[in-house]
Amino acid sequence: MDFIDQYRDKEFLWKETLEDSFQAFLDTGVDPREQRHVKMNDDGEEEEDETFKWMSQKILVGVETKRPNLEAFDEKITFLTKTKNEIALMKTSVDIGWLRVNVTPLIKELQITVTLWIDRYTSFLLDNTHK
Repeated sequence: MDFIDQYRDKEFLWKETLEDSFQAFLDTGVDPREQRHVKMNDDGEEEEDETFKWMSQKILVGVETKRPNLEAFDEKITFLTKTKNEIALMKTSVDIGWLRVNVTPLIKELQITVTLWIDRYTSFLLDNTHK
């Protein structure tokens, strides 16, 4: 494996901004206002629930309601945690020919960065969870 190759699958940490990536992740979710909401009428038939539509037009104006499901959050947080663990296992120095490269500062910065990413996803869940 080439020295640079060990970092290729982690390049999103420096090629993407955290907030842009997080917003793109949120945009993969479904907005409940875009879903069909039905209720059962007196005859036992499904019909459009106009109450939800009316309430959402009044109450949810300007409110961001598009959210991925918990499984998507779990998958992303698991991926980031795996990435953090892989970074922790990287060698702190690498010999390239006669040159020894100390990559400890790079590894520390990558660990700090991936921790910020993990914290962004987990804090969003904590901040948006109702008791």
